[in-house]
Amino acid sequence: MAEQSNAKVRPIRQWSPIWAVPLAAVLIGLWMLYNHHQQQGALLTLIANDAEGIIAGKTTIKNRSVDVGQVVSVELSDDLQQVIVKARMKPSVTPLLNTDSQFWVVKPQIGRGGITGLNTLLSGAYIELQPGDNAAQQLQFRLLDAPPVAPADAPGIRITLTTNDSAGLAVGDPVLYRGYDVGSVEQSEFDLSQRRTHYQLYIREPFDVMVTENVRFWRSSGFAVNLSAEGLKVDVGSAATLLTGGVSFDLMQGWPAGKPVADGSEFQLFPDQQSIQDGMYSEFVEYLLFFDESVRGLKTGAPVEYRGVRVGTVASVPFFFAMDKPFEVSLQQGIPVLIRIEAGRLYENLSLAQLKQELEKAVTQGMRATLKTGNLLTGALYIDLDLTQDSTVDIAQQALQAQQLALSQSAGYPMLPTARSGLSNIEQKVLLALDKINNLPIEQLLLQGEQTMQSAEQTMQQLNSMVQQFNALLGSEQVQQLPADLQQSLTSLQQVLAGFSPGAPVYDRLNGNLQALDQVMRELQPVLQTLNQQSNALVFDAEQSADPQPKRAKQ
Repeated sequence: MAEQSNAKVRPIRQWSPIWAVPLAAVLIGLWMLYNHHQQQGALLTLIANDAEGIIAGKTTIKNRSVDVGQVVSVELSDDLQQVIVKARMKPSVTPLLNTDSQFWVVKPQIGRGGITGLNTLLSGAYIELQPGDNAAQQLQFRLLDAPPVAPADAPGIRITLTTNDSAGLAVGDPVLYRGYDVGSVEQSEFDLSQRRTHYQLYIREPFDVMVTENVRFWRSSGFAVNLSAEGLKVDVGSAATLLTGGVSFDLMQGWPAGKPVADGSEFQLFPDQQSIQDGMYSEFVEYLLFFDESVRGLKTGAPVEYRGVRVGTVASVPFFFAMDKPFEVSLQQGIPVLIRIEAGRLYENLSLAQLKQELEKAVTQGMRATLKTGNLLTGALYIDLDLTQDSTVDIAQQALQAQQLALSQSAGYPMLPTARSGLSNIEQKVLLALDKINNLPIEQLLLQGEQTMQSAEQTMQQLNSMVQQFNALLGSEQVQQLPADLQQSLTSLQQVLAGFSPGAPVYDRLNGNLQALDQVMRELQPVLQTLNQQSNALVFDAEQSADPQPKRAKQ
């Protein structure tokens, strides 16, 4: 049997060249991983309400139509209320991701500005990046529901408007200055705690210098019609506001511009321009009026005028303050109306104390408040203050005014006396005249008239009898002979007068005698003239006076 021997094992102390291949592969893989990591940009997180149009691995992120990233995942949040979108950005755009950057989905939409995003019908929706101008980097953003009106770094100014009314402004509505489009509404937010609406406006450069501390903003509707006691007012806005509305701002007439405002300043949004003018008069004196006639057509905000000049505004109609029996007060004292006499409408630097003194003096002189029709179409009324010609009141009216004064003092307001308007006054006078007519003794007058008619009838019968007797007298034979006697008398008178007619002897003798008497009077005229000049000429000779000589006129 052959002997067995153990083999001697000796380890190899040199590396085999075959190991160079996997080692090179590992090194290349590590370099590729490092290079891939270096070429990848930041991982961006976008939070959205829904993921409509966003697809992982397909939806791109663009800036100025250039791809700067891609969506890598779309998932729901832990509370299942939001969508978390992860996107990988290119390294070159990392500086664009800061606190002022904004993202939104671009897709086909029809809005106030027209139709946008038609190019995505074929390529699909994408996410648009609008970089900001801030040094602070940020990798988590809220995905906007609509494109922003202006970039965050756009030159201009942003201000905030607040209002208690439901103005109905929407994002994208224009901001107008005297009809020119100078900006737009960027944001709209309702504050639940204050119950106020806040609007953020962007006004671009160079119109931002027009926003000063004294400008006022109001809601600009496309077409507004105001039919009030002051007449018909039609306000037609620009073509943009006819469809969408907007906001207008300007300085009120006579106001200084003031200092420029800082970015983020807050202003009040008024419903219209007229409400701004009414709000300018912050100093006023309130008075309580009582009208014993219908106030239908008198509205809150109606003017209070003095001989055509507006001096105040109706504050409340009817003004039922804390009273136990308002209906009974309306029946007995009249319907209460609260008005404001505004000092700024009269003249500048008029204090409220001076205004009260002037009104008290005018009341003592007979000033009264009356209701007048301001618009015949709508029946709108306004209150007119004027001096009445007859300010005297009877005992009943004095008692009524005393009750009204006590009622107004209990409410804490001074009272102005009232008077009936023109038509009501005429109606009252007609009623008084009818009452007087009704109080006349009509039955007694009718009885006397009937008796008078009976007496007149008896008189007519007697007159008729007299006429019959006169006719009988004319028909008698004695009266019939009277014409013949009258004819004979006229003939005799004619014969007598014929003796005095021209050519008759009596007429010729009488004419000759008159001519002789005229000759004698002519001859006696010089004698009478001499006696007139010298009364003793019949006894003594009359002096012969020289004839008057003409004299030369003085030069």
